[in-house]
Amino acid sequence: MMVFSPASMAFAKGTILFVPHDNRPTSCEQSAEAPRLLGYDVLMPPKELLGGLHKKGNVTELWNWVNDNIKNADAAVVSADSMIYGGLVASRKHELSSQELNQQVKRFSEIKKNNPKVQLYTFSSLMRTPKNGENAGTEEPEYYQVYGEKIFKASALLDKSELRKLTEDERQQLELYRNGVPKKNWNDYFDRRKKNLTVTKKLIDLVSGKAIDYMVVGKDDNAPYCATHKEARDLKKYAKGLTKNKFLVATGIDEFSMLLLARAVNKLEKTQYKVNIQYNIGTGGDTVPAFSDEKISASIHDELAIVGARSTDFPDIADLVLLVNTNPDGRTQDGAPLANDPDPIHNDGNPRYGTWEFLHMVQDNLAQNRPVSVADISFANGSDNALMKLMKKKQLLFKLRSYSGWNTATNSCGFALGQGLVSLKLSQNQCNSMVIRRYLDDWGYQSNVRGKLAQTFPSGKYYFDLGDYEETAKSFAQRELRSFAGANFPEYPGLENLKVYFPWHLPFIGGIQIPEAKFIDDKTGFYGRWNVGLEKAECGQGATYIRARFKGSRIGVKMQDKNSWWRYEIDGKQYPRLKFTEPVTILADGLSPAEHTIRLVRSVEGEAGISTFYGFVVGDDGELLDLQEPKRLKLEFVGDSILAGGFNDGIPHKEPYYEIEDNDMSFGPQLARMLDADYSVVAKSGEGICHNYGETWPGHEVHTADRYPWTFYSFDMDKSHLLWNFRLNPSDAVIISIGTNDFTDKNRKPTEKEFVAAYKHLLEVVRSNNPSVPIICVEPVPTMIGPYAAKWTERAVKELKRQGDNQLYYIPLNKDKPFFEDSDYVGDGTHPTKAGSRKIALYLLDKVKAILSIK
Repeated sequence: MMVFSPASMAFAKGTILFVPHDNRPTSCEQSAEAPRLLGYDVLMPPKELLGGLHKKGNVTELWNWVNDNIKNADAAVVSADSMIYGGLVASRKHELSSQELNQQVKRFSEIKKNNPKVQLYTFSSLMRTPKNGENAGTEEPEYYQVYGEKIFKASALLDKSELRKLTEDERQQLELYRNGVPKKNWNDYFDRRKKNLTVTKKLIDLVSGKAIDYMVVGKDDNAPYCATHKEARDLKKYAKGLTKNKFLVATGIDEFSMLLLARAVNKLEKTQYKVNIQYNIGTGGDTVPAFSDEKISASIHDELAIVGARSTDFPDIADLVLLVNTNPDGRTQDGAPLANDPDPIHNDGNPRYGTWEFLHMVQDNLAQNRPVSVADISFANGSDNALMKLMKKKQLLFKLRSYSGWNTATNSCGFALGQGLVSLKLSQNQCNSMVIRRYLDDWGYQSNVRGKLAQTFPSGKYYFDLGDYEETAKSFAQRELRSFAGANFPEYPGLENLKVYFPWHLPFIGGIQIPEAKFIDDKTGFYGRWNVGLEKAECGQGATYIRARFKGSRIGVKMQDKNSWWRYEIDGKQYPRLKFTEPVTILADGLSPAEHTIRLVRSVEGEAGISTFYGFVVGDDGELLDLQEPKRLKLEFVGDSILAGGFNDGIPHKEPYYEIEDNDMSFGPQLARMLDADYSVVAKSGEGICHNYGETWPGHEVHTADRYPWTFYSFDMDKSHLLWNFRLNPSDAVIISIGTNDFTDKNRKPTEKEFVAAYKHLLEVVRSNNPSVPIICVEPVPTMIGPYAAKWTERAVKELKRQGDNQLYYIPLNKDKPFFEDSDYVGDGTHPTKAGSRKIALYLLDKVKAILSIK
């Protein structure tokens, strides 16, 4: 939590000063994690200055820290509870006078005065109104344990009395509850509320006076009728005239750190994201969760305002899809139902009505390559075990932008929303490094281990204070959580060494320390269609390749792939091709100890099978270095054996097919390298637009339009395919060269209608996945197939251009005379040699440059 040095700030995207409202991990480092991964310096005060459960923060030192560090900041997210009272819990228990409180409020006006360029975002809380002493825990004055239920019920009737006339029974109940609380306790509780409300109004005055750029006040742990609800109504009336872009009273509090940090990032990047909200079947957005006084849809609407985003009803244009797991009947509760519940909901891991429906929502949105965040609010204080088990089974856990299922429903929704939006520009594994914390805490600890831990407490002791049982509790929770992690996240590295601690010394809040994971793509660049996982990366197309920088005299690779040939170069020097037959293959030894670059490329097309890369291995004197590559043009090539490099590396029909193709030397990769571009090749030998080589008529095999959206090649239409995420892997242009195999059947050729319709269908599929980039169609190379492929390709392009697609282009090869001499083929009149492919690339070079406006 130490301040970043000026040297590190020089490379940051910006600097955000952040004062949390207490010292819990979710309030502090977990909220700051996404902005930091995005490249922002997030300056936080030392944790010992922050408040906790039984510890008041050091207000004087916090103000000193803020004043010393805010001059380095572009934006500041500051908890008024910390800066005025000493923390969130301290705001509910303090004994500060009105004069002392006013002095702290005045210091807020100095921040903007002394630092006019800093955007200041402030959040504070209304005192909560727990329903009883058990719900209050030790976060309220001690007397709340005895009189809390009467205070809550009396406050509910007082609130109701301002909205309508109480019945005679209600008036009698109010007197009964009020008289049941000792006067000194009653006055202590409500006098503190009055002081805090006055402080909040003074902060609102600073918003009106532009000393604070934005402020949100949280209704923490309240109900449809209670003191918190009454005060919120009072504040909204007081702040009348301030728009939601300046001030807001919203349900919740713990999620505000994450939401305001996301707001700061979005404002610094001048971005306003669109979010599509989807609820589970049934009550959905009309659910009024436990610990809330309003529908969850209203709370999420406010959270969108806090983060500075807007909603959209159309998921295809949304930057983020937030899926909210509600129970169909609109109830939320803790994992253990109340004893008198006539229709209890058990969080026992068995699917309920609505579980499968929500799972399908997750699957369907991910299948459309939409960035998805999940707010899991069926149960308060933990994940839905049934949903999480199915998510694990369907391998969906590590495909989300964010996830949250902790504490209250608004906490979960706000955290998932804020972290999800900041994470949109992060890699999937960077997102995984954050969602794993939520899975371990919300699912592992809160929904499973915490209950087991409570069963070990002798005679019900230690629920509010672990005391002398804390070390025993740590050992138990750590052992159980490690076992849970091993069973549910075996692919995630390092969880066998996780540690558990209790930041507030009570079992309700568990802190989890996870060793930093070294993912497979941390310092490796993947190009082409790779499915990059946590500890491995898989490819199933040709000309997929890897780049890395390393230091040292030796480098090897862990690769599982016995079918495919791979080629590689180190510092530009070409090495012989190889196959991987050992767990670790040494690629070079005896290099100089200096820095080196390596490029490793698969030479054969996708039908040869899946290749699995587990990482580079360097010697004892070496290390992998950050890649530090410049941004390049990204091209994708779509075609048949000609783009797959068929027969270009040996004698046709004399050697096994996959022994004699070098996909990386077909004309596509050669053209890309001439343009200093990165590339992807989606090419399959024998495949046609509407008719494959050797396919019977009418054709029902996989064709290019079918497989284009798939990450891996497959000839099976019936199986479920991993779809390529075009949104996260955009191309700058797509170049198509296909049509030869459609004309290889001597007995039956496609008609013009069949070919043009199929080619247009392919272009429509490519366009739907690449909405605005140039699509360049190249005439098939060999003249032996006749002139129709060229004419009909051009016709398909012209027809779609007339329909409004102005980013379609056609480049002929054999218009005036055959493009190739006999020597340009490998001897079969169809497949180019490597030199022949270079000839095509050189011919296309200036034409593609002109289309892409490259000088």
